[in-house]
Amino acid sequence: MREAQPSTIYLKDYQPPAFLIDKTELRFDLQESETLVQSRLHLRRNPAAVSGTALVLHGCELELLSLAIDGTAVSPSDWQQNGEQLSLNNVPDDFVLECETRIFPQNNTSLEGLYKSSGMF
Repeated sequence: MREAQPSTIYLKDYQPPAFLIDKTELRFDLQESETLVQSRLHLRRNPAAVSGTALVLHGCELELLSLAIDGTAVSPSDWQQNGEQLSLNNVPDDFVLECETRIFPQNNTSLEGLYKSSGMF
């Protein structure tokens, strides 16, 4: 199976993000076969944003295991995943997003993000 190529983002297409991240908390459970990543993002709506009510996150080569907003699980019917993008509609103006994902650093050859090289993460 062919790996998905990252999409190109051009400067001319830039717009201020719909949300700002005030605090990021990450926990990594590093194992030889996989890595579990738990993240807590403290988000608030960006007053300078042009438009958009959805929170859109970008990521590649990861498996989403769970999502919660302010400690309440987000139902799969409340989010959409399309390629590298995860969209959550109707989120509060100020909230904490908790995500758990599974990644495989030993398979990451892009040398971006978390990867394993010469036996070291």
